[in-house]
Amino acid sequence: MKKNGFVSTTLIYTFFIIFLTLMIFLLNSYSRNRYLLSTYKYDIKKSFAENNGANSKSDLEVYFMVWNKESLEYELANDLPEGYILEKELSSCKNGSTIDFVDNKVAITSQGKDTCYLYFKPLDEGNV
Repeated sequence: MKKNGFVSTTLIYTFFIIFLTLMIFLLNSYSRNRYLLSTYKYDIKKSFAENNGANSKSDLEVYFMVWNKESLEYELANDLPEGYILEKELSSCKNGSTIDFVDNKVAITSQGKDTCYLYFKPLDEGNV
C-alpha cells in the first residue's frame, strides 16, 4: 500500500508541476504577444504621423494663422479667410521662399520643400 500511495502522490505532484509550467508559459506568451501587438500599433501610428507631418511628400506646407478678436491671438485656420489681409511682417517661410499677396490670392515662390506660416488680420483695423 505504501508504494501505491507514493506513486499516486508522485504522479499528482508531477502533473501539478507540469500544469504550473504550462500555465506560466501560456501567460508569458500571452503577455509577450500583447506587448508586441501594442508595439506594432504604436509603430504603425508613428509611421502615419511621419508621413502626414514634417516628413510628408508635399513640396510646400502652408499654415493660415488668423487673428481672433475674442481671444486676441492668432489661431490656425483651414483655408484662406475672407475679409482679412496678409501681415507681411509676420508671415514667413522656413527655407526662404517668397510670399506675395495680390487680389486676395497668395502666391509662394519656392525652390524646394518649405513650410510657410501666413498671418492674417481683419481689414477693419479699428476693431482689433
